[in-house]
Amino acid sequence: MERKRITEIDALRGIAAVIVVIYHYTFHYNERFGHVKPDYNTTLFDFGHYGVQLFFIISGFVIFMSVSRGKSALDFMIKRTFRIYPAYIFAIILTFLVLGKSGIDINRTFFEAIINFTMFQEFFGVRNIDGVYWSLRVEMTFYLMMAVVLYLGAKNRVMLVSIAMLAGGFFIQIMNDRVGGDFWTTMERFSTANYVQMFVIGIMFYCIWQHGPKIKYMSLVVVSILYDFVFEGLTNGMFTLLFIAIFGLVLAGKMKWLNNRFLLFLGSISYPLYLVHQNIGYAMIREMEKFGMIHELWILVPLFLSIALSVLIVKYVEVPVQNLLYKKYKAYRDKKSAPIVPGTNEVA
Repeated sequence: MERKRITEIDALRGIAAVIVVIYHYTFHYNERFGHVKPDYNTTLFDFGHYGVQLFFIISGFVIFMSVSRGKSALDFMIKRTFRIYPAYIFAIILTFLVLGKSGIDINRTFFEAIINFTMFQEFFGVRNIDGVYWSLRVEMTFYLMMAVVLYLGAKNRVMLVSIAMLAGGFFIQIMNDRVGGDFWTTMERFSTANYVQMFVIGIMFYCIWQHGPKIKYMSLVVVSILYDFVFEGLTNGMFTLLFIAIFGLVLAGKMKWLNNRFLLFLGSISYPLYLVHQNIGYAMIREMEKFGMIHELWILVPLFLSIALSVLIVKYVEVPVQNLLYKKYKAYRDKKSAPIVPGTNEVA
């Protein structure tokens, strides 16, 4: 019997999103544009970008939950499309308009904005409207992998699927390291070879949650950790261990304090917050610093405004558009699957 979703995971997603936001507003902004304040302190959030790893582990867990309950590859991809595109398209439009009016040195063309609507812009060699969109390419590639799993009827062969993912990533990384060249560099970038271990860890945690800490699941988590240390380095591996420990405590019911209204609220807006915070926030910081608002605490202004904007996106874009699309899709699917009554032209 399938177990219900763990709400603490939504809280973790919210925490990860806020950590990434603060990293961008402190360390990354300073690295890219330079804060006006000469002694701007970014040390505390230098490692904030590793929060994306937690996103990928969560995605492995949650997406494989959907795959395990999925009816078909087409149904899975349609529902994923409904989930991720409404807020994403709105974020592109809003970010493009803000960048066009701001004085920050981030220039994007109308053509690039249009291609960004596909979410496959990096495959076409087109720049992202916002830098954070790179992770959506990784997520989309993972979704396509899972769609293939559903198409092949392999969703119950989770160990084989996970081993194949790691083996494929291993082969591509080895070939890029030993052979090199544009082909293998491109393969490494677009195959998710650098992040496949995170998704596998998430998948294994889903299996542990459903079936208990069996040796085969735990063993593949260990293999994924080794993969991470070997190919992504010591610091990356240490953060992966940290996130695994946190995730393990969540599954063991030891992190119930995460299940509070504020953190769950952050989790509920984490996707639009991730989409809109970076370049719009950078434009806001640039304008604030022109007016002498240069202390580190001033980043709370773009943070709170990004949160407020995310709330509006959820309320007026994401939820209503998703509900409309799901309703129309369900009606179409029900109509298509309904039997034809003999002797009539009507659908029963």
